[in-house]
Amino acid sequence: MNLGITPVDPEVARVVENAAKKIEQAGVVVEEVAPDFSDLHEIFHILRAYSYGASFGDLLDEHASELNQDVVWNTEQGLALSVKDLIRAETMRTALISRVAKFFQDYELIITPATVVPPYSLDQRYVEECDGHRFDNYYQWLSIAYAFTTACCPALSMPCGMTSDGLPVGLQLASAHKNDAGVLARARAFEDVLGFSDLTPINPRL
Repeated sequence: MNLGITPVDPEVARVVENAAKKIEQAGVVVEEVAPDFSDLHEIFHILRAYSYGASFGDLLDEHASELNQDVVWNTEQGLALSVKDLIRAETMRTALISRVAKFFQDYELIITPATVVPPYSLDQRYVEECDGHRFDNYYQWLSIAYAFTTACCPALSMPCGMTSDGLPVGLQLASAHKNDAGVLARARAFEDVLGFSDLTPINPRL
């Protein structure tokens, strides 16, 4: 459910668990198991910072006041990295990719929530905490999704239910590197199982 890396809002967890039960009842073998993603946060933080440092480092001295505050923070993090940091991150990522690839030798798919919280107000800049856990930065709440990007795995999000307040919850499907067709095929089948294939969009609330 949470890959061992993030909290999940109880309401989101309930909807996703119900979706998993429907999939299981349709004849799919479902087990609560996942690869070891324990190094994910450090890997992603370093490689993301490096990308920002390489992209915006030259702009920071003269144009910092014109850049988004998150871009400035990410860029500063990247410029502070050492070669040793990058080597460590790439080494850990290689090991992570290997662990995930080995997992997919025994399992076809992983299903998780697409996001760990229901939709939230536009006035809220990002998710600061979930189920009593406070995130370390403004993007860590998205780790359930960037776990598979970091591991070079195809993934998609599909509707799987509604919260008690009528807010949509997404189910994330992920599979082995280059198995994009398998993810799409399973999602198509799961649409019928979950009953959302012919559902029209809800009207926005005023």
